[in-house]
Amino acid sequence: MPAFSDFDLDGNGAITEPEFYQARAKRISERSQQGYQMRNLGNAPAFGAVDRDGNGQIDPAELTAAQAEHRRQMFAPASPPAAP
Repeated sequence: MPAFSDFDLDGNGAITEPEFYQARAKRISERSQQGYQMRNLGNAPAFGAVDRDGNGQIDPAELTAAQAEHRRQMFAPASPPAAP
């Protein structure tokens, strides 16, 4: 998982929406060039899902919470299919 500083491009202690998407694009590009398979990009959370208090900025606690939730979802057992 990337560190808060990887997204806080101006180093002011908060991640704005442009920083969030710019840092994400850079990380995707770097990982793609390194040969990583880029699966599930469509499932990546939007800025608003990480900015839980809706103030237009992501703080370290919000990013940590979003990353923890992402890890839980990645390692959660698959749900059985619904009965017809």
